[in-house]
Amino acid sequence: MTNKLSKVTSPWTWTLLILSVGFIMAVLDTTGVVLAVPTIEKELNIALDDSIWILNSYILALSSLLLVSGNLARKFGAKRLFIIGMLFFVLASIGSGISTNIWMMVFFRLFQGSGAAMFMPSAMTILFLSYPEDKIRARALGIWTTIISVATGTGSLIGGSLITNFGWNSIFFINVPLGIIAILYIKNLKIEDPHDRILKVNILDNFVLFGTLASLVIFLVGVSQKNGYYSNSVIFFGALFILFSILLVFLEKNSPKSIIPIELLKRPQFLISNLFGFVINISLYGLTLVLGLYFQTKLGFSAMIAGLLILPGMGSLILGNIFYTKKIKNTNLMKLVSVSTIITVIGSTLFLLSAVLINPLSQWIIIIVFAFLSFGLGMLTPATTTILMNSAGKEYSSIAGASLNANKQIGGLIGTTLMGIVISSNGSNWYLILIVAFAVQLLLYIVTALVNRFSLM
Repeated sequence: MTNKLSKVTSPWTWTLLILSVGFIMAVLDTTGVVLAVPTIEKELNIALDDSIWILNSYILALSSLLLVSGNLARKFGAKRLFIIGMLFFVLASIGSGISTNIWMMVFFRLFQGSGAAMFMPSAMTILFLSYPEDKIRARALGIWTTIISVATGTGSLIGGSLITNFGWNSIFFINVPLGIIAILYIKNLKIEDPHDRILKVNILDNFVLFGTLASLVIFLVGVSQKNGYYSNSVIFFGALFILFSILLVFLEKNSPKSIIPIELLKRPQFLISNLFGFVINISLYGLTLVLGLYFQTKLGFSAMIAGLLILPGMGSLILGNIFYTKKIKNTNLMKLVSVSTIITVIGSTLFLLSAVLINPLSQWIIIIVFAFLSFGLGMLTPATTTILMNSAGKEYSSIAGASLNANKQIGGLIGTTLMGIVISSNGSNWYLILIVAFAVQLLLYIVTALVNRFSLM
């Protein structure tokens, strides 16, 4: 009986692998698409200011709808929402792949992000329900983040290879068979899937959240354009962002069904883990965009070679995950968090110093420093996930997973937008672009290290 139970609860199961497929596709449609941007710009005759929306439209829908999707999973069941979201994602991937202009692509990318927003928190809930024991769940989450880090690490290489050999469309078409496999497996998965049909979902607050994020991104992108600060449209969206933000705070304070339950917001570990997830993705998405474009536009490499050059840094995430998974058995969780944040500060400092002292910055230096920084991120990511899920418990597992992923995607949205501003504002001056980009990285990780230090006091 014990042997059978250990086999069922072992983290290495098909369920864990299949649930990771959704995240792998979601990652590929960010890191992989970053490398496709120069090719799409050329083939569809798109300006740089417009091409940033190929990334931001997807991340905008994903980040703003994750929280409402977490509540929808509680209302209708995680399995049902996973299947619906994955179906949306597959159909939108086909639409993105056959797009003939920027606005057609932006439409389908919004649709695609909406689908990803549905299945991502549901996948976290299914994972939580599949591994009810704390120790086994901690190992499963470590392996889960390792698999996702493999996807993140190889996403650039896979994406670059697909683009170089089969065209930019293939980055979207690859989702179709993977999505169908995931749908069929989860449909037949036998697990307890608790849900509450009478649960009320706050649609108004989520609509205002979407408006807040959308107006912020449009404002930031507008600022990056020539005379952006003085443009009527930029001023309008800046004012709209302020109004939406005030309205969102008012609604949340007075709503009996807030987007994130007040009980969760009172838990320090919940807030800290979300902050860390936010910072990690500002860093990763921003760095991937900057380095991918630097390798292609400054150093003249193909999309496939650019992906290959990013691979060691991303692959180091896997080593960090593996190190965490082994050490968590006998080491205090917060000690691992402290070590990882120190590594990220040192790594980002080395990046900044290298950019200041060496021009042009060699790809070999980038590979080494990025790998060092990523090792720290590889430790911090599963630690963050474990802290969050432990603080939420079974009752709030779906909304907690949704909040972490929402913060990560909002971080990714802010990361790509900020780096897009840095790139477009400085033209082809890659010396200045890299200095500013790495300075932002350093500031982010100093803040993270300080938050972690004071949280332990």
